[in-house]
Amino acid sequence: MSTTSTILVATTATGWTATAAIAVHLFKRVHLDALTGLGNRDALEIQARHASRTRRGGAVGVLLIDVDQFKAVNDTHGHAAGNHVLRTLASRLADARLPGELPIRLHGDEFALWLGRVPSGERGRHVAARRAHAIRAALAMPITVNGVRLSIAASVGAHTLPARGVSLSALLAGADAAMYAAKRGGRLTSLPTTGRLRDHDDRESA
Repeated sequence: MSTTSTILVATTATGWTATAAIAVHLFKRVHLDALTGLGNRDALEIQARHASRTRRGGAVGVLLIDVDQFKAVNDTHGHAAGNHVLRTLASRLADARLPGELPIRLHGDEFALWLGRVPSGERGRHVAARRAHAIRAALAMPITVNGVRLSIAASVGAHTLPARGVSLSALLAGADAAMYAAKRGGRLTSLPTTGRLRDHDDRESA
């Protein structure tokens, strides 16, 4: 190979590497939460869109997770402490995920876990409820911030819907209703209803 050809190949390879690096950077910027490194709502919408196009049966599920009394953490210990709590919870959520699941930070102190495909009907709701119990337990360990041991708890709502044509907004609405029932009752729950959607926009994923 001539010197000119070698330089051309090296330049092309370098250009491809730079382009790939830019693409990765842009993907992270668009699809990852800057504070926690988890996926963001856009990443969740991608999962829902893929699921909605399936020709197979079955269902998909999602958990919605809200940190209890998080405002008190910020008000008492400051936003830096609050951010530390959020990053710690995000790490725990990522560690607790199973294959096919995707941990998400939606906004503020609200997280989600995309469960992916689950069985249809009652079996799927039981699977989602079991995952909700497991995730709540994984997040419940105390967190130490500046030498202060904080007791952290989260309310978790689970919801499932048929995969084909699924709407992310409907999934989150059902999980939202279940989560607030859990807050009121002090227990985890899974409700077969679309319920009320709080703090989410009305964009459809399909």
